[in-house]
Amino acid sequence: MYEILKSVISAGGYKLADIQHKVKKLYILGDLTEEQMDELLAMASDGISADAERPETLALIHTLAEKVEALEVRMAAYDGGNGEEQGGYPAWKPWDGISKDYQKGAIVSHNGELWRSDYAGQNVWEPGTPGTEALWVKYIEEE
Repeated sequence: MYEILKSVISAGGYKLADIQHKVKKLYILGDLTEEQMDELLAMASDGISADAERPETLALIHTLAEKVEALEVRMAAYDGGNGEEQGGYPAWKPWDGISKDYQKGAIVSHNGELWRSDYAGQNVWEPGTPGTEALWVKYIEEE
């Protein structure tokens, strides 16, 4: 059994946990000596490749990276295409539940326009959306 396991480990393409379980089980059954068990476990640990060990994890990481990239593109488009300040005013961002950035009088850029908060408190609503006409008003900078 020792030689068979040695061949399997040398060939690669195994999951480390599976080999470890099998080696320990054979040791408990008396089919391997303690020295053989230690040698096989060391060989298995040394010879494992991350790609063979967790292909499903690598696929998940790839999928998540694609989704993050797509979300970043959507977030940039969400704020007028650039997510940056306009005319020296910061870009509006959804409220984080903590900040006090959008108090009455705060001016922000959003969707290519400037907006001033007319709400007497923390304005958590998105400028220019239906129902926020009394909360945000378009702001025209005086020269």
